[in-house]
Amino acid sequence: MAMHSHAGDYAQRGRRAPETPRAGGMRLAKWARTAQRYLMPNFLWSAVLYFRDGALVSLASRVQSGSLVRFGKGTVVKAFSIVQTSGGRVEFGRHCAIGAFNFIAAGGGADLIAGDYVRIGPHVTILATTRNLKRKDQLIVDQGSADKGIRIGSDVLIGAGATLLDGCAIGDGAVIGAGSLVTKDVPPYAVVVGAPAKVVSWRR
Repeated sequence: MAMHSHAGDYAQRGRRAPETPRAGGMRLAKWARTAQRYLMPNFLWSAVLYFRDGALVSLASRVQSGSLVRFGKGTVVKAFSIVQTSGGRVEFGRHCAIGAFNFIAAGGGADLIAGDYVRIGPHVTILATTRNLKRKDQLIVDQGSADKGIRIGSDVLIGAGATLLDGCAIGDGAVIGAGSLVTKDVPPYAVVVGAPAKVVSWRR
């Protein structure tokens, strides 16, 4: 089933259609990543995100500072979630909910882009990065990455404990069951469960 963005539908409803992840992003220098992830006080960055983006970010979460991480108006990031990047964009649209204890990360070579009204349960992992690891004569940490990025449409529900791996695209209105492992594209309005996740039904 071909994926589509429903861009016209979102325009009619006054909602922003999700963008397509880019390739070839610039990897942040190690010192910049360290400063953005660990040196900015939580209370200060939460205030910046509130006034800049209109987002409500828990003081008990850890969201990397800088222009690469953006949230739409009304989006909430709950306690103990981590949102970070090595150089790609991480963007969520309006009125999203990022549950507690989530880990959301983009690599340096591609973006993680989500639409509006995305709901993410607790203990979800979203990894828009892939380590190179085939060479045994070189440490894995020195082999770099081959990032593809992740796209999440609007009106998507991601259940507790699910994992989304680099390169997948989640269609508008899809539902990811709790504990699912998503390694491939999910069609719009599909309901998927399992590891690996498979379509079990459709929203109608």
